Amino acid sequence: MVNVNHSTLTDPYLHEPKGVATAQSGSIYVADGAGTGLWKIHHQVIGAYIPFDPVTPSYVHACTTSDTIINPVFSVSYNEGFAASSPARLSYTGTQSISTQITLTLSTRNATSQNRNVIWSIYKNGVLLGGSQTIRTIAPVNWGSITVTGYTVLNQNDYIEVFSRADAACNVDYAAGFLTIVGLPEL
Repeated sequence: MVNVNHSTLTDPYLHEPKGVATAQSGSIYVADGAGTGLWKIHHQVIGAYIPFDPVTPSYVHACTTSDTIINPVFSVSYNEGFAASSPARLSYTGTQSISTQITLTLSTRNATSQNRNVIWSIYKNGVLLGGSQTIRTIAPVNWGSITVTGYTVLNQNDYIEVFSRADAACNVDYAAGFLTIVGLPEL
């Protein structure tokens, strides 16, 4: 019997998962349950934030009774597979479908003289993402936080935006915000 080290075998003689010799760095093997599978990028993620400034708020949004896009300048702190553009849009640039968890946290206050009920919503490709709305009564002077979450599958060139509206027109001050999208390979 000939002694052969596994490390010297070439692709046609490798045990599953086949394709390991040409798999992209950072990818994982995803079995299909039929004795084979595919190599996929392990994860795609972006973290983007509104810089913290409670004295002269980083962003002020003129909120109306209709959904309007919030458009702060997002600073990207970490990015694998996305592109940030204006208006505050995060676009998926990867080629494989990913299952994503989206989390948005904001510190806000009402810049006008009366309390207002404000709703924040996550949109995918210009359409409201079901279940991704949060409401909070915001008051003048006092800062408060909200979190909005959503889940969706993203394909190449899909994009995420955040919209808001209020029960009456008002200006909303944003002291800070962080938007995270974490995606794993779609099975």
